[in-house]
Amino acid sequence: MIRSYISLPLPPKKRAKKRNSVARRWFGFAVALVFGGGVCWAIDCGQVKLENYLYAQISAPIREIVIVSPPFRPTMELEAKAALCSRASAAGREKMIFEKNADEILPIASLTKLMTARVVLENPEIYNPSGIVFISAAAAGQPDVPVSGNLFFGEIRTVRELLDLMLFYSSNDAAWALAELMGENEFVDAMNRAAGEIGLSDTEFFNATGLDLDDGRFNYSTARDLLALSKNILEFHPEIFATTKTPGFYRTQNGIFDFALWEGQTLVGGKTGYTEKAGGCMIAVFDGANGWRYIGVLLGSANAESRVAEMQKIVNFSNNY
Repeated sequence: MIRSYISLPLPPKKRAKKRNSVARRWFGFAVALVFGGGVCWAIDCGQVKLENYLYAQISAPIREIVIVSPPFRPTMELEAKAALCSRASAAGREKMIFEKNADEILPIASLTKLMTARVVLENPEIYNPSGIVFISAAAAGQPDVPVSGNLFFGEIRTVRELLDLMLFYSSNDAAWALAELMGENEFVDAMNRAAGEIGLSDTEFFNATGLDLDDGRFNYSTARDLLALSKNILEFHPEIFATTKTPGFYRTQNGIFDFALWEGQTLVGGKTGYTEKAGGCMIAVFDGANGWRYIGVLLGSANAESRVAEMQKIVNFSNNY
């Protein structure tokens, strides 16, 4: 048997496909060559432009650079246990510019007498300013205060005189004598009712003087509550602070140390206090040259002298606001 082999041509489609594949390879190579060169050229050009831009920025005059910084605000450190300083405008806009432990409950010593004076002025039917008061043995027996304000048994004073002695010299005798006119317990009840009406939620009074009781109790409040009391007095009974607005109110008990006000600041009034348990306490109200009214409250300084130095810090601090 004879077998013959015939060589048949490849199908046309397969040959075309092979030729197309080769062409695509050459085309891809050409594109890559052109595109790659273009990318390199673009990168080179971009680098040159970036370098030129950065050089221009670095070479720019310094006067074109504007630096904006916030206004300087000083800080303040106080050794007192609690303190605050608030400012308010005539329109009623208020801002707390400093506070430290403003809600801590602390003894308030003779700052109590601000509320004592308020109760007196809220009850004119009992407290006629020209009314005569006989000083009792209990009133005369209260602890003495330095400088003045210590009364004698049987002495005769007017209600107005007792208010002045209590507010200016912090006379315990005068505070006790005023409370006796209403009745000691009734007077303390009136003080606590007034505290509730004003919204002094962390304040309680046990006597009209601010002295510690023999059983260990004491009148207490917070710096924030005392700020509220001060604002209430300024609104309804400004004569209380006006009584203290004389040279010497802001002296310590020995009458030596003063705190200074800045030029343009004007004293409105205030009150001091001290017991061993309370330490040095003070409220100061003053108007600034900028038209703001400031109230500083200080509780628990180391002693009667340091409260003045601490209040001086508050006054200085407020001058920047």
